[in-house]
Amino acid sequence: MTSLPSTTTVTGAMEKITTHIPGFEVLTRGGIPRGRTTLVTGRSGTGKSIFALQVACSLAAAGEPAIYVAVEERPSDLQATADSLGFEASALIEARALQFLDLRRPASGPIQVTGDYDISGLCEILVARAANIGARLIVLDSITALFRPRPDLNTIRTLVFQLVNAIEDHGLTLILTAEAPHDYSRATTLGVEDYVCDLVVVLRNVIDGKRRRRSIEVQKYRRSAHYKGEYPFTINECGLTIFPMDAAHDVEVSAGERFSSGLEGLDAMNSGGWLRDSIVLVRGPTGSGKTTLAGMYARAGAERGETVVYYGFEETRPMLLRNFEQIGMSMQPFLAESLSIVCRYPEAMSPEDLLIEMRGNLDKHQPSLIVLDSISSLEHSTSSEGFRVFMVGLAAMLRERGRSALLTQTIAACTETAHDQPFLSTISDAILTLDYTSTEDDLDRTIRVLKMRGSAHDMRRRVLKITAGGLQITGGASPKPGARPE
Repeated sequence: MTSLPSTTTVTGAMEKITTHIPGFEVLTRGGIPRGRTTLVTGRSGTGKSIFALQVACSLAAAGEPAIYVAVEERPSDLQATADSLGFEASALIEARALQFLDLRRPASGPIQVTGDYDISGLCEILVARAANIGARLIVLDSITALFRPRPDLNTIRTLVFQLVNAIEDHGLTLILTAEAPHDYSRATTLGVEDYVCDLVVVLRNVIDGKRRRRSIEVQKYRRSAHYKGEYPFTINECGLTIFPMDAAHDVEVSAGERFSSGLEGLDAMNSGGWLRDSIVLVRGPTGSGKTTLAGMYARAGAERGETVVYYGFEETRPMLLRNFEQIGMSMQPFLAESLSIVCRYPEAMSPEDLLIEMRGNLDKHQPSLIVLDSISSLEHSTSSEGFRVFMVGLAAMLRERGRSALLTQTIAACTETAHDQPFLSTISDAILTLDYTSTEDDLDRTIRVLKMRGSAHDMRRRVLKITAGGLQITGGASPKPGARPE
């Protein structure tokens, strides 16, 4: 059983509990409120139970026992789910740090309702169970299922108020899960969240284009600052991971350090090379040399002994390596040590899952350079909003870790001043445009540094050649598109 660090933080006058859900403490400025009630709501399949299990197990592992009240699912199924996600529920149960309480109702036969609803007995049971194992947290999953058949609204409000106060009066923290009627509607089908819960967390799993997109929103946090709006999250073999787009990290950046792009003429245009910790966007039409430039960027880093991860989204790994080999840019000498090439078809995974994989590689291999070739494939595999969220999340992840990156993007020819996706210009520190014009016998390729933050640079269009060994910048400035270079 893995022991987790302390679960308590203090924000202002409020004491908060760390959930150990990656990204959640950023959204909530510290976690869930201690001794108060948190409501986790959403439609079926949004991840409410996994959220609650993850919090309960992380607190139990950190020395704060928890009771999980199962109203809909078998406790054995919940335990198996938690174990499969690495929450170590079985070990926590054996150590008396976690306890499941089965409150499911018989599934067979009709239910006859007589008399008035009375929840005082349940309150006494929960408080007594908590005292028995020293629990500090109670999870009730779900309150929607608890009130079936459903009484009238006034009765529900009275009963929920009684339940919440009985738990909070004993200094216990309560998490309630509840069903939402729709993705964008009132928080629950019960109508009790507005006045009784200090923190309301909404999980969504909406269809966006041809894919589902998961998001989380802190809808309300009484007496606490928090991030507003929806943020992407995913569920993988380790549970929930959230991607808050936070630019407040005080990451130390290099003091003007530069590194070679791998293309000598380009380094001259950039006053000596790219600035360290920068995100470079290379835009151009198909056949303009973007992948070749990306390979030169990665290979130059590997030759310097830096760790490089190259993500290819348009070709298989063997084909990519073969193509580099054919133009005299063999990657084989570096694959065993400093260079990792990962090829994925974006259609096979969600953007959020790709971010999870990339973050794992960043933390495991600690690369200083990252290549994404091409982000256009990601753009075409998801909705415009999904792509925007992915790119901003990627930029935040790179900034947080102080990494340099080169991204390629396929655009139509002669559109170097286009602003179809202004957020890409915002997150990029440098923009490089590749282009070509066709003649009867040849293609006249050009290269231009359109933007480079924090550095002087040559903005004139230059002649670009694809030769043995990669790209080559020849001569001075090129003539206007459509005219033959001298």
